[in-house]
Amino acid sequence: MKRQWLWMIIFIAFLPMLIFRDFTPDNEARYLLIADEALRNGHFFSFTLHGEPYADKPPFYFWLVMLFRVLMGHHSMLALSMLSLLPAAAIIRVMNGWAKRSMTNRNLDTAMLMLFTTAYFAGAAIVVRMDMLMCLFIVLALCSFWRLYTARHAIRSEQWLMGLWLFMALFTKGPLGLLIPLVVSIAFIIWKRRLTDLARLWNWRTWVVLAIGCAIWFGMTYHESGGDYLYNLVFHQTVDRGIDSFHHAHPFYYYMISIWYEWLPWSLLIVGGMIMVIIRRTPIDEVQQFFLCAVLSTLVLLSCVSSKLQIYLLPAFPFAIYLTAYLFTIFKDEKWVSVTIGIPQSLLVLTFPGLFAARHFVDSPVLSMPLVMVAAALLTCFSAAALYWLTVRKSPDRSIRIMAYGVLTTVFVAGWAMPMINPYLAQ
Repeated sequence: MKRQWLWMIIFIAFLPMLIFRDFTPDNEARYLLIADEALRNGHFFSFTLHGEPYADKPPFYFWLVMLFRVLMGHHSMLALSMLSLLPAAAIIRVMNGWAKRSMTNRNLDTAMLMLFTTAYFAGAAIVVRMDMLMCLFIVLALCSFWRLYTARHAIRSEQWLMGLWLFMALFTKGPLGLLIPLVVSIAFIIWKRRLTDLARLWNWRTWVVLAIGCAIWFGMTYHESGGDYLYNLVFHQTVDRGIDSFHHAHPFYYYMISIWYEWLPWSLLIVGGMIMVIIRRTPIDEVQQFFLCAVLSTLVLLSCVSSKLQIYLLPAFPFAIYLTAYLFTIFKDEKWVSVTIGIPQSLLVLTFPGLFAARHFVDSPVLSMPLVMVAAALLTCFSAAALYWLTVRKSPDRSIRIMAYGVLTTVFVAGWAMPMINPYLAQ
């Protein structure tokens, strides 16, 4: 199938959800209130929520929310969701261009389908949050690093550009936007024993862009709200949350548990592939070595940070999926591959029977909604078809694609049910 058709299928699958879903009363509604208060107060670098200082997030995403509010006269779910869906699509474009020399077009298409049907990536692609936008800037920064790493001579334009992407990641979500690319890149050059190239890969031009951007940002913040707000932004929301978090504190092994449901339905295949390539020391392309390093070093970094949320792991998703699609061509004939694909499919076959049974034990009108039941039935049917192609027709590649189309179809049908579901989400 031509890639433009895949893009159309994905966009159509998500469209009803973007049109009919209401803003969630917690995070999404909070961001809208912050933007509204900033517009009323004429503030652009410091924010408040119900009149109280809100230094939890940098300004850039709020600027975009404020811009849409001014242009449209109201907060549009469809428009604001594009701030997540379009960056998700841009991540795919960057990753496809990055990996095309080591992967076939079919592998790239499979990776694209897998990434858009990974549980938390699909969720992050439609919610009104800044995480997907930060993820895009991180991927762009690491892609610039890769161009510098593989170049024979210093590329000045890329050094300036890398600084820009790093600052935008920092300016969109906070310190993880800078820390993740820094840790990933240093871990990789240590692995490749190229520490002597550190000054060229993290050149003064990159740091100048970061320094100038932060100086303007912090200076304008101090001008608007003074030293207390700036201290809260720079130290309390960064150092304190990283070392001894007052918010979202979890143990170091938190992500070792969350990856199993964050990466569904591909989590077993992703983890299995990384384990196999490590314990067997399987030779892989250098691009894929970098992807493996990106996943592992991001996991280690986030595990060391005190404040943890599932969505923080989002920047590792593209690298995990594209590495898995590459490794699939190496290991596809091995039994463990079929097992790691088949177990989630076997569980998803039970979606409709499980929903039907749950109606007798859980008092929730949502479970009895016709469109919800249709969505569950479709997921069961697609899962059964995927399992058939895996076990009977012995085609893991076709099985993965059928499963991905099943997830997209389920999202499409469930999107039409959102007008009926929205009142229960607000409770």
